[in-house]
Amino acid sequence: MTKKNKNVKKRVTFSDDTTITTHHTHKKKDLDYDRPPVYIRKTLTTVPFHLLILLYYYIKVSNNYDTLSLLLTLIPLQIAYLIFQFNKCTIYGNKRLKINVPLLLITIGGSIVLSVPAMIIIILFGAPFVEHIFQTWLLALHASFLAYPALYSVFNCDFKVGLWKKYFIAILIGGWISCVVIPLDWDREWQVWPIPVVVGIYLGAFVGYSITAYI
Repeated sequence: MTKKNKNVKKRVTFSDDTTITTHHTHKKKDLDYDRPPVYIRKTLTTVPFHLLILLYYYIKVSNNYDTLSLLLTLIPLQIAYLIFQFNKCTIYGNKRLKINVPLLLITIGGSIVLSVPAMIIIILFGAPFVEHIFQTWLLALHASFLAYPALYSVFNCDFKVGLWKKYFIAILIGGWISCVVIPLDWDREWQVWPIPVVVGIYLGAFVGYSITAYI
């Protein structure tokens, strides 16, 4: 008699979610419907070109680096980017998720709430606490709304944070690197707090949203 060998595939994971950053073909029978994977399609659609346009406006066009006007322009553009670009490239299991309008609005409030711990973190990293508190809070709001598409996706994908945390890290790294120009003795107007860090987090977000699907 011949015995058939049965290949048993075993998978060990140390993550509390299932995250896939590359495009795979999933058969319905292979999907875990309780813990479906989530990934971002590799496409230029996820590149947030509007962030570069906003930076050009901030540096070249706005009056005296108007951080508040930049924020008010960023918020609707980030919502549009989420609806028409980012969410359409998000695959959860074997389906493309539709926009959840109530969650869209809830996440706006969540981004505002997130600005408070973000501001605390910025202060702990050495930002002025009393002298420029409003500017520091504006910086935190910029960081929160730059993370808005990723924050929405955390909620919309059942808190599968494995993929989305990379976007938050990219924004943080961009801001951290940009701080090096502030203490330099160049006496340039753009070295005033928080202008360099605003530019840094925008560049960090641009890089993060552009390449995270590939890493």
